[in-house]
Amino acid sequence: MKTHDHLTPCMQAILMLYNKGYKLHISFTTILEKIPDLDAKWSEDYGIRLPAHTRYQRKQRGFANAVALAGPVIAVPTLREAILMATPEALQMPQASAWSRQEWSDRYPRFSNYRMIKENRENGEVAMTWRLKDEELEKFRKYLVMLAQSANGREIARVTADAARFHPMFGGVRRQLRRTFREIERLWTHLHKTPYPGFNPEALPAMVGFKSTSKEPAGKAVRA
Repeated sequence: MKTHDHLTPCMQAILMLYNKGYKLHISFTTILEKIPDLDAKWSEDYGIRLPAHTRYQRKQRGFANAVALAGPVIAVPTLREAILMATPEALQMPQASAWSRQEWSDRYPRFSNYRMIKENRENGEVAMTWRLKDEELEKFRKYLVMLAQSANGREIARVTADAARFHPMFGGVRRQLRRTFREIERLWTHLHKTPYPGFNPEALPAMVGFKSTSKEPAGKAVRA
């Protein structure tokens, strides 16, 4: 099981694997010390370490394949979030197998404070990407509204700059933050008639250097 120290490469990997056909999954949080035992169990039950040629042979025979990875839990270094991803054939594996005992989810994966979605772009393309979970985005938005209403420009500048640095800037996340920052910019100028002190919505980082079948750029953060 690949264990990532940062969210961005972990979420990149999940997105890539989903687009490669690993549509089923389970995920949960566990302590860091349990990851090696979990890796050993999933290797035995689901073959998460099988080489590529064996996976290909299993696929040709109609058998399921699985992969697994783990990533950090925000602000809790002793925890990891683990995710086991499987191909749809997992639902047709023998009832006596570990595959059939697992409660697979076929909804789009959720990881940390983010959820995967399928986006319909203005240019007609359809692609998978990540977004902040609605409840997380709303808490952030309400905090910024409160800061704008109380004329706390210094805190708006700090919080929005931190958000631009912290969040993995997949296209879905970037568009969410851009809309939120634009809303707060309009509110600030309406209330105070002074320049908006927060991070420029049009200068949010973008993800480059990583390509997946989702057509969603990801990788190194640069200024857009």
